[in-house]
Amino acid sequence: MPSATAADGARIHYRVAGSGPVVVFTHGLGSHLDAWEATVRTFRNRYTVLTWDVRGFGGSDRRPDTISPETWASDLAAVLDDIGADDAVIGGISMGGVVSQRFALDFPDRTRALILISTSSEVNERAEAGWNARADLIERDGLAKALTPTGPALSYGKEYRERHADEILESARLTIERNDAASYAAACRAVSDIDYTADLATITCPTLILQGLEDALTPPGGSVIMSRRIDGSHLVMLENCGHGIPTEKPDEFHAEIEAFLTQVR
Repeated sequence: MPSATAADGARIHYRVAGSGPVVVFTHGLGSHLDAWEATVRTFRNRYTVLTWDVRGFGGSDRRPDTISPETWASDLAAVLDDIGADDAVIGGISMGGVVSQRFALDFPDRTRALILISTSSEVNERAEAGWNARADLIERDGLAKALTPTGPALSYGKEYRERHADEILESARLTIERNDAASYAAACRAVSDIDYTADLATITCPTLILQGLEDALTPPGGSVIMSRRIDGSHLVMLENCGHGIPTEKPDEFHAEIEAFLTQVR
């Protein structure tokens, strides 16, 4: 797997498939680039699809003491440099949506369009305390005790939870197995106090916002706020869907992105 060299020398692993305009998909907390396999298959015949392991996860360097949204955005810029892309459509889910917002704010000239999935531009005091409490628990007791099956289950809507209970449990097991506790905790702290809402008004590129109406992790109100701050953005609310839109509603997810990318081109 190729890797780019970040500004501080960290190695950032990525994968490129297809040809055409570059579209980036950034994974969420505890995940990795393989989570986008179905999306890569869907779009690689028409686009260059770039997926990558965010610093601290997957095959990229860990370096938990360097983890921050600003560093993640800079890392993505290094990956785009490595593949020779001046700009791209920048997309991401959950934590990856935080990275995508930060990239659009820090590198507006390199952001052709923006796709924000199951994410938010701000964290209230209660949520901030929750993120930091989770980080404390992970640092003290490890991932296995901190990431109980109940937590991952809340990432999905009721219908999906009922039909895929075993898959959710297996996903939780793999998350614990594949991740580094220190990096995971550092990422929790990195997203615990973001507040980009006021700055979003500076984003002028085409923007698609996808939100599940049953999302308990990033409730729909956050997407409404983002849509109101980014002029001309398009907000899509998906019924019977939680936080894991690409997994729960893959056909609708890919159809919305396809329609959006066609307009961007």
